[in-house]
Amino acid sequence: MRHIAPIPSRLSVLATTLLLSSLVSCAATTVATSPPNADGEVIPTGEAAATAAVTEAIRASVQAGFDKNGHAFRDAHRKSHGCVQATFTVLDKLPPQMAQGLFATPKSYNAVVRFSNGSGSSQDDHTNDARGMAVKIMGVGGPKLLDDEQSASTQDFLMTNHPVFFVRNAADYVAFQKAATSGGLALTGWLATHLFHETPIILGFTGHKVLNPLNSRYWSTTPSKLGSEQMKFSARPCAGSTFVEQSDTANRMSENMAAQLATGSACFDFMVQTRTVPAEMPIEDPTIEWKEAKSPFVPVARITIPAQTPEDAQTCEVRSFTPWHSIAAHRPLGGISRVRKDVYIAVSKLRHQLNGQPRIEP
Repeated sequence: MRHIAPIPSRLSVLATTLLLSSLVSCAATTVATSPPNADGEVIPTGEAAATAAVTEAIRASVQAGFDKNGHAFRDAHRKSHGCVQATFTVLDKLPPQMAQGLFATPKSYNAVVRFSNGSGSSQDDHTNDARGMAVKIMGVGGPKLLDDEQSASTQDFLMTNHPVFFVRNAADYVAFQKAATSGGLALTGWLATHLFHETPIILGFTGHKVLNPLNSRYWSTTPSKLGSEQMKFSARPCAGSTFVEQSDTANRMSENMAAQLATGSACFDFMVQTRTVPAEMPIEDPTIEWKEAKSPFVPVARITIPAQTPEDAQTCEVRSFTPWHSIAAHRPLGGISRVRKDVYIAVSKLRHQLNGQPRIEP
């Protein structure tokens, strides 16, 4: 999913560990309704109901924000550090396993990249938080996955600055959402009962110190198709890159990025990792890292961000990103991705409707 709610500090988590050490991790179990498909997906019973519950809860949150502020904001990744123009260049002479879908033909595409904080509030950049990188590639041919945008010409790749997600599936996310919304003892209790797996991931998500979004590495956390294969993807600053980190204000991320791009460029290697050991690389559990020792990330494209002034805030705010802005060759996989499909569409439509903004892919 998208939103990472405020969580207790490391000291609070330690206190929780000492006070509630008798509790054990209790991730929700699921029962498959059918055997795994060719990509390893298994849809559990109850997923549709859980997805509907999550979608309605987040829709209600967005509506409440509009009722209070007169503006509907994103439910997650609300604070943008800027949208920038970029070039996404598919590399030549890729291994056949990698040269599938968008990566089958060497080509340069225009793109837009949005950098953001992960929270649903516009908080100080000093606050521990996940950081996001969303890439929208233009001019991508072929039918797209969303029913009402089949003729769109965009391919989105969404990433955060941690390799795994902190919720396993839709059912677990319902429990987390309820605890996060209630706060206090409810959230502390959720963290306590997930001490040995999910809670450390949350701390990892929010524990990276980032002064300039151009300096961070980002991961998809969830898998996608790579033609006949399955992949995760990642964007890593190009070797030897060093970017401005002069500002340390509440808006240091956008200020440092703007200062860098005022006089110089930036670039990322866009890499994919294939699923070489299915038994150790689950599709339905994004809390499990696909180890690079078993399957290294391989560069398949270069993201080049030239010197520029980032887009104005309004233009950036109107943009909509979802992993399901995609061709079939890169269809998102797994339960969290299936939840995202419904949530992203519902929230995007509601947000644009309430704000009186057009919702059209470029």
